Amino acid sequence: MSPLVGSDRYFDLNGNPILFTSGVGHKIYDQNSKEYIDFILGIGPVILGHANRTFNEVLMAALNKGLSFPGFGAIHSQLAEVFETIYPAHKVVSIFKTSSEAVTGAFRCAMLDTKRTKILRCGFLGWHDSQLYKSPSWHERIGSEKRNELRYLNGMRGVEGEEKVLNWIDFSMDSLEDTLKAHGNEIAIFAIDVYQLAFCEIKVLEKAISLCKAYGIKILLDETKTAGRTNVGGFLSNYNIDSDYIVMGKAIGNGLPISILMGKPESIDIYKESRIGGTHTKETLSATAVITVADIMSKEDGYSIISSTGYNLVNTINNAFLQAGVNHLLEAKSLFNSTLFDIIFSDEIVNDFSVRNSLKMQLVDNGILIMLGHNSFISLAHQSVNKDKFGQLIFDSVIQWKSTI
Repeated sequence: MSPLVGSDRYFDLNGNPILFTSGVGHKIYDQNSKEYIDFILGIGPVILGHANRTFNEVLMAALNKGLSFPGFGAIHSQLAEVFETIYPAHKVVSIFKTSSEAVTGAFRCAMLDTKRTKILRCGFLGWHDSQLYKSPSWHERIGSEKRNELRYLNGMRGVEGEEKVLNWIDFSMDSLEDTLKAHGNEIAIFAIDVYQLAFCEIKVLEKAISLCKAYGIKILLDETKTAGRTNVGGFLSNYNIDSDYIVMGKAIGNGLPISILMGKPESIDIYKESRIGGTHTKETLSATAVITVADIMSKEDGYSIISSTGYNLVNTINNAFLQAGVNHLLEAKSLFNSTLFDIIFSDEIVNDFSVRNSLKMQLVDNGILIMLGHNSFISLAHQSVNKDKFGQLIFDSVIQWKSTI
């Protein structure tokens, strides 16, 4: 299993590791040339589909111009323009490889600005210490035991005492107000994973933001899962929410590692003092990828195509569940304009994780890669999925699964 023991691994029904070797469009292949329909897409980054020809041609040409310059280049200004056009009240503060870094950068800036050190979270924000410590399974729906079970209790630093990290899990204003009464004047930032709108209405988050602002708490909107997928800037770009920081990542680069941190221009002295950034902040290929994705999606009406494709594929999944007689146990739910979807388990099995894992294994065995207990993703390439064949594969998978439970 070495050297990737700490990474996501997939296994077949016999327990043998699946090693992916290539992908094209919506399909991915393993070391045995087995074909899978991929709804994981690198856990979200691949938005155009694997090995998109137009995308690859632009990036191959960009390689001839060099990958890292002494300072920022014209390509970085072009990248900033993509997002600053959508968020005119914000500027690109820095460029990172992962959203975990960008969120950490926002935390540092907010702490410098407020002179406070506690953090309030709602949603998954990355793997760094203050993002992960005492974190529940944020992708689980209300009613799942994992939604409240706190994990990652060891090996973290700077997460207790004056630097305590707090969770808002249940979307209850009462629990939020209790937290603010106890810690509100010591909290630097309220960080919101926009994906949590899969579990609550936007007016709930708006009210929560208002409560936090009354305590002088900075607001971070993390659009990592939705930026470049629902539209260029993310799901909340069409809403009038006054945030101090915005983070975007994953799909904006179609698989190239890049994330963007945006902030208010009046805080530029804070950004300079924070010393956020690093060697690869000025790397050029990922910046080219962002601009290319935005261009392709605009020219091909990509966001509308992904939305309609997701809607049709979710209907296909639910029809297969109905035909297999498991629709009382399972439902595919469209999220964020049908650009994402989740498999919802009934109250009967939501906390039976062996039964849930069995379904995942049957899907993999039939050549379908769908995440369970986490949303799955739609790409532009999924428009070419044969819906009849796909429906049959889903049907076969759940029939086999049904026989084991």
